[in-house]
Amino acid sequence: MQKYDIDDLLHSAFREEKNAINMRQLFEQKIDDYGIAKSKALSLLGIDKDVFEDIISGTARQPNLIHVLKLAQFLGIGLQETINAVMKDQSAETIASLERARKATFLLENFDIKRLANLGFLEKGIDVDVITERLLNFFGYETITQFEESLEAPLFSRTKRLFTDKMMKFWVDAAYRVFKDIKNPNPYDREALKEIIVNAKPYCQDVTNGLLTVCKALYNCGVTVIAQELLPTTQVRGGTFVIDDKPCLVLTNYRKSYPTVWTTLMHELHHVLFDLEVIKKTKIHLTDEGQPDLYLIEGKADEFAMEYFCGVNHFNYIRPQIHNAYIVARFANDIQVHPSMVYNSYQFFQKKLYDQNYWAAFKNEIPKSTAALEKLNPVTWKEPSIKDIAQKLKNIFEANS
Repeated sequence: MQKYDIDDLLHSAFREEKNAINMRQLFEQKIDDYGIAKSKALSLLGIDKDVFEDIISGTARQPNLIHVLKLAQFLGIGLQETINAVMKDQSAETIASLERARKATFLLENFDIKRLANLGFLEKGIDVDVITERLLNFFGYETITQFEESLEAPLFSRTKRLFTDKMMKFWVDAAYRVFKDIKNPNPYDREALKEIIVNAKPYCQDVTNGLLTVCKALYNCGVTVIAQELLPTTQVRGGTFVIDDKPCLVLTNYRKSYPTVWTTLMHELHHVLFDLEVIKKTKIHLTDEGQPDLYLIEGKADEFAMEYFCGVNHFNYIRPQIHNAYIVARFANDIQVHPSMVYNSYQFFQKKLYDQNYWAAFKNEIPKSTAALEKLNPVTWKEPSIKDIAQKLKNIFEANS
């Protein structure tokens, strides 16, 4: 079935075309060719003369589709041409109602309006125009058409469900726009990245400023790191984008766990070092809990991140003393990590090696991720625009660089 583009109809209503159909002239020509009176033609078509005049003159607020089809048949022109001709003479009110319908369709196709309202991103009970303006302002577009043309369609590291979850799509589109607006000016330097990774571990001991310090160093070697809060229905720990041939990483507040933030960072940096060519094909790779590892790269990245901070040999050493906080603290200091990294390692390897779930244990020993992530000015969905977010992050990364 042919789909009629409301954009084209709206444009046709405001532009003058040399070959545009004049339905009144064409109708007069037809009845002259057939040698019948106007009233006779309308009687045969079953169209009231006042209804006909409303359609031809553009005063019909909602032209009857059946009558429009009858006219298209009588005039010998296609339905699209007839609709365009009818639209050219419609009132501003009718044009505006079509535009609102187009906006409503766009919103329903691309956004979970109810959840965004519950989140506080949108006000509840507001109309289509206000919702559209909020979204355009947030993403930095002037029109819906510009928005649609700019939407990226990267593949997730998951099944073909990639965008059935509109909140996940919203989350990805927001991250993409933040990276585009930051425009990291530094070239990606793989050797410099390797040097940063070698020296980054001790910084996890500083809960407040350590993560920011490492992320600023990464920015200087062409790797941009941002933080975004999770949205309802989203369960990603992090993600790796490739934008303008540069790696861009997203960290989340998944589990709200401080060691999870650091292991996620190293997980994504492993992807940058070893899986960048694979990710370039899809533009994005999300570390999504419970989803299939289509490229068989998640396991290695997880192992790297855990071994980096407190590997299996460390786990075996500290396991008998894990409930002795003093010994754990001394051991953590010896291997230059925050004590929570030791507890996190214990939880991870107990599950992996012995299928014992300790994820709820040691909650009093593991700080929240808030203190570390807030230094990265995380996207909380309360901000007026992505442009504002990107500028603040750019100022943070480039301060005293």
